[in-house]
Amino acid sequence: MIKTFPYKGAQAGPKFLVLGAVHGNEKCGTAGINRVMDELNSGKLKIARGQVTFVPICNPRAYERDVRYTERNLNRYLVPMEKPDCYEAELGNILCPMLAASDVVLDIHSYTIGGPPFISLEDFSAEGLKLAAMLGGEAVLCGWDDAYAAAGRAETNPNESIGTTGYARRQGATAVLIECGQHKDPASSEVAYHAIRNALRYLNLTDEPKQEITLNPVRLVKLKDVFFRQDSGGKFTQHWQHLQPVKKGDVLAIDGSGREIRAPQDSLVLLPHANVDIGGEWLYLGVETAE
Repeated sequence: MIKTFPYKGAQAGPKFLVLGAVHGNEKCGTAGINRVMDELNSGKLKIARGQVTFVPICNPRAYERDVRYTERNLNRYLVPMEKPDCYEAELGNILCPMLAASDVVLDIHSYTIGGPPFISLEDFSAEGLKLAAMLGGEAVLCGWDDAYAAAGRAETNPNESIGTTGYARRQGATAVLIECGQHKDPASSEVAYHAIRNALRYLNLTDEPKQEITLNPVRLVKLKDVFFRQDSGGKFTQHWQHLQPVKKGDVLAIDGSGREIRAPQDSLVLLPHANVDIGGEWLYLGVETAE
């Protein structure tokens, strides 16, 4: 169901897991992974230490249909299930042991609205920020669990926001998700490729000269709120951009009943998706922080 491609070095080192197409219409990770595997298979690149395992397509059925998912978002509720209740739950039961067996995880995505690459972490840990610095990106986001809790979703299911990085981190791994740009932008595949190559070098899995870590100034953003689309009649009040600032009280959207959705505090709009399916994440809000 899910094809994996392990490459093992002769010397000891970390176990690195690289995921593509967790969402089937986000194909830049698959392209980046395939390019790196071509280099490994041809001998142009060699894994000298540890092990890297590539999963180019984590959601094969959604990938074939060019859709985000088939029955349920694979990057939510990602926990082992004794009785999987849908296709994505079956995939989760395959992925979770891989995540648990890894020391470092890189999950590669793209996003609908498009814009510069950015990194998602579970928290601003020193190790996570070092790895993020090697991957590039305009901003580093964390606080997904807090945003879902603020929306009351965690009370319904504590695993609501758990995806690849969240589950891996529960098992003790360093886990990073990179959003490479807009789904159809060819530059996203290039970002994915360089993120993998830089991560391999940073983790010292290859014999390439190890890069010095330069923690360039980057925007650190904590998520505070997530708004779900409740009906088909809802609409944004304007064409929101990722990382666009809003003031407390600004009207962000109007739902089908005419109810206004306002920013509870000065914030940044994150990952707005005007046409998301009903029940999906319409947009997030976060605040910039120094730590």
